[in-house]
This record gives sequence, C-alpha cells and structure tokens, in this order.
Amino acid sequence: MAILLATDLDTVPGVEILRDEPMSKHTSFGIGGPADILALPHSPQALQELLRVCHAHGIRPIIIGNGTNVLVRDGGIRGVVIKLAENLSEIRRCGLNIEAQSGASLARLCVMAADWGLAGLGFAAGIPGSVGGAVWMNAGAWNQDIGSLVRQVEAFDLEGQPVVLDHGALKFSYRYSSLQDSDLVIVAVTFSLQEGNPRRLHAELCETIEKRCWKQPVAQASAGCIFKRPPCDFAGRLVEIVGGKGMRVGGAMISEKHANFIISDGTATARDVLELLEQVRTRVHEQEGIWLDPEVRVLGED
Repeated sequence: MAILLATDLDTVPGVEILRDEPMSKHTSFGIGGPADILALPHSPQALQELLRVCHAHGIRPIIIGNGTNVLVRDGGIRGVVIKLAENLSEIRRCGLNIEAQSGASLARLCVMAADWGLAGLGFAAGIPGSVGGAVWMNAGAWNQDIGSLVRQVEAFDLEGQPVVLDHGALKFSYRYSSLQDSDLVIVAVTFSLQEGNPRRLHAELCETIEKRCWKQPVAQASAGCIFKRPPCDFAGRLVEIVGGKGMRVGGAMISEKHANFIISDGTATARDVLELLEQVRTRVHEQEGIWLDPEVRVLGED
C-alpha cells in the first residue's frame, strides 16, 4: 500500500483507519487473513470523501457490511476495505416509509419497524447482516425478499458522486439486484411499508426467529446459506440426499441441522471451507446432475 494513500486516508475527517486488520474479526465465519487497510466512515460525507481519495489514487475499494455472507481467503485482502456497519447505521421513520443507512442492522430495522407499527418486514426477522448487504443481494426468506419493499436507494459511485435509484432501476430478482453489476456503494435505503399493529408485529418477529433457530444452526459460525436455491428444488435437500450432512474438511463441516450451511468449529480456514464447498457441489452434480451456485461472496487471496 502506497505511503501517500495511507497518509491521505488518515486526513479524511470522520474515518477510522485500521491497518493490517484481521478480517476474521469482521465476518460471521470468523475466518480471513488481514486487510491492508480497513476504513470505517462515520457519516455519508466521510464515505464520499473516502471514495474520492481512493479514486484519486487509482484504488478500487472492496465494500462490506457486517460480513455475514462473506468468506475472506486466508491470505487476506490487498488494498482498501470499506466497512459499512454500526459506523453508518441511522434509521428514521418518514410516514409509512423507513429510511435506513446501509450499515444498519437488518435485525434492528425489523424491531424498529414493529415498534412503529409498520408491517412488511416480518419475514426478515433473524436474517443477519446489514441493510446495504441485504439489498445488494436481495436477501430473503420464506418465499419473500427484501427487494419487494425497497422504494429508493441512495448511493455513491466510486468517484464519490451521488446517485439515486428507484425500485424499477434496481431490477430485483432471486438473490440479485442490478447493484451487483455496478460500481455503486449504497448509502441509504428507503423502504415502503404498511400500517400494522405493533403487538402483532412483534409476535410475528418472535415466531419467525423461533422457526429460524429451530431449522438453522444459528449458534454456530457460518456465512448463512452456502448455495443459492436451484430452480424447482432446494439446495439443502440436494446436499442431504447425496449424503452431504456431516461432511468435513479440516475445521469446516456441513451442518447436521441444515445441509445448506457450512459451519466452522473455530479452527476452519477459508481453504477448508472452499474445498468442502467444491466437494459437495461435485457430489450433487455427479449424483443429481445439478451444479449448485455458491451464495457466499468470496474475497481476497490465498
């Protein structure tokens, strides 16, 4: 990392800079080598200036949220990682809309919506991660997805220029938004919700969380579902019927509770996870004729 870039980043107001930061501290898997620089902007203005400085030095930063759908390779990440989590997490109500900054916890958004008597987010209770990450990948559960509720996204391009996208421009589909094919960094999202009864909404959140805890290994380190759902089937079912449950490579194992989760026993490396992922994909393809597509985002180098 160039000394000039590091010096310039130190001068950006409202940005916390961490050098040689282990990414294992910033992913739900607890896996990952160090990032050269991890930057945490504490306001939209700080994020905008941070992007401008990176652009001026020809650096393309990697953007992460809470790291719940991310696997960082053991060699870490060269360059700049920008984390948008609790450092950029304001949530406010605007009538039947809620505007949430990209780093806001999706779980906290669900609770605040219920507090305000705003319905629509019940299905998302228990989905880990940040608002920005959830919208970027169109996270969902129980045959519903977050994109259906998005009214508008405010973002910056990599030069720090503001961009506003409405629902139609985001082209949501299963685990996809057009943001994945762009260089845009989500700053805030506006959700359109409906009036509801706070008491009933909180009951719905509790019911959804209980169902998730019963079906998924939520108490163990993972990156959530490891494979996308194939057409007309379920990844977990396919992995289970080919005998995938309990398969292990090093410290990584296919969960006995839900076959679409790879969990770490605390010693797994990224290499373990990726080797296990490929072994399972190959087994499903050989026995069922289907290639499963990974849902986890893999970053960094070996």
